[in-house]
Amino acid sequence: MEKMVQMQNLVKELDRYLPGHFLNEELRPGELTEVEYQHSMLSRNPAVLAKTMFISISSERRDYVNRKPVKWTDGNVQIIGKENLLGLIVTETPIESARLTTPQFIVENSWAFMLGFSKLVRTHFHKPAIAITGSVGKTSTRMLLTHLLNERKVLENRGNHNTRFAIPLYMSKLLKEPDVLNLEVSLNALNGYDTGSMSKLIRPNIVIITSIGEAHLSSMKDTLTIALYKAKVLEGANEETTLILNADIGTKERDIILKKARKYTNRILTYSAKGQDADVRLKHIQHEKFYDAIEITFFGETLTYRLPTGSNGLIENSLAALMSYFQIYKEIGPALLKVESFQSLPKTMEMIPLYLPGNQEAFMIDDSHNAAVPSMLNAISYFKTHQQFYRGNKILIVGQIADLGEKGPEVHVKMMKDVLESDADYIFGYGDLFKDLFNHEKSANVQWFENLEELRLVLRDVLNEDSLVVIKGSVTGSDFHKLGGLLKEEYQKKTET
Repeated sequence: MEKMVQMQNLVKELDRYLPGHFLNEELRPGELTEVEYQHSMLSRNPAVLAKTMFISISSERRDYVNRKPVKWTDGNVQIIGKENLLGLIVTETPIESARLTTPQFIVENSWAFMLGFSKLVRTHFHKPAIAITGSVGKTSTRMLLTHLLNERKVLENRGNHNTRFAIPLYMSKLLKEPDVLNLEVSLNALNGYDTGSMSKLIRPNIVIITSIGEAHLSSMKDTLTIALYKAKVLEGANEETTLILNADIGTKERDIILKKARKYTNRILTYSAKGQDADVRLKHIQHEKFYDAIEITFFGETLTYRLPTGSNGLIENSLAALMSYFQIYKEIGPALLKVESFQSLPKTMEMIPLYLPGNQEAFMIDDSHNAAVPSMLNAISYFKTHQQFYRGNKILIVGQIADLGEKGPEVHVKMMKDVLESDADYIFGYGDLFKDLFNHEKSANVQWFENLEELRLVLRDVLNEDSLVVIKGSVTGSDFHKLGGLLKEEYQKKTET
């Protein structure tokens, strides 16, 4: 309770701690427990709104953070009609209205204010802070850990909102005084622009690095460069910080991370799904249709648990999440029981039943949330290991991988080999980078499609009872990401006929 009072005193006396002034010295905020900068994210609950600090970000500031023009409505314009419902408005331009009774804190630079406020509230937050990064696996690891902590008050990202512009918002939300801060951090938030690595703002007690792979190659030279940037997540660490590192990361990339880590801490723990010498190791997987039974060595002790839709990537991420839980609470039993009920984000290894004519049922794994090389390989691996449990046609649908730059064609040539070795009955491709590769194959069962409607028409002919369909591809670069939703809409309507 003392810390909460202290946080509220910071808010009431902002002008003592940060550059700026209250428009009306007599009009200061009461209790504040929420922070937002987007109108669309404001609560519809009047009681919550009345305790919300709205940071009004101008278009100029938003463009600055993104380093190029962004579609953004000035914060003052966003809240027109809601000004009197808020607890505090932080703005560069005072809202002049005799009817406005909401306190206003006037600042020169709203982005600088948010950074400063983040630092201020972090100073008074004394509970676990976790920073998670990696080429793939950030979101599922973070969500797994939050699921394991579901009896606690966890502050985490919304969806995969993890960029430079996002991190200070969540840091400002420490005003809520959560039990745990659990943030995934993108490469964009770790580069040297502006204030540098956002890890310095987070000051994590636990850092998780899930993977280093072929992602961001449109802006990064190679995976060694990616490792250098991802290692910046350690720049906010100290001697009490624990690094939880995937030991299956390539040797050179891993060495880059370890060299960086040892500048800040000697508390380094590792995990492996490939038999590497590590503190936590995967021993055995028993694949099942909807779950996988996992056996691990956990700091020398053999443990078991069940994981839904257990791709290799999700299994790896579960090791990291369990290790983090153990670091915080020094026990693991309660967490093992919770893993089985985990559900990820939509379109992230999402299991969806498809209802076919004649009371038949097929199953779709929609993993079109996004794609990098490691996650594409992960989806193909899942397809290969789990197709044995389905009696119907096994159908693999792949969309191109975006954000590869000039290496795109070369990467897709390599990827095509894995696609063709997937043991699928039918392989459907989408996106320009796959076009020539698919058209080169002289098989009716390997087809490339110009548009989603053509793909859906052919799919109708091959879907049958207990089919497995796995969809994997990037969100950007085409409309492939719409496919899962279209199929879900089409084949779940059939339950009503």
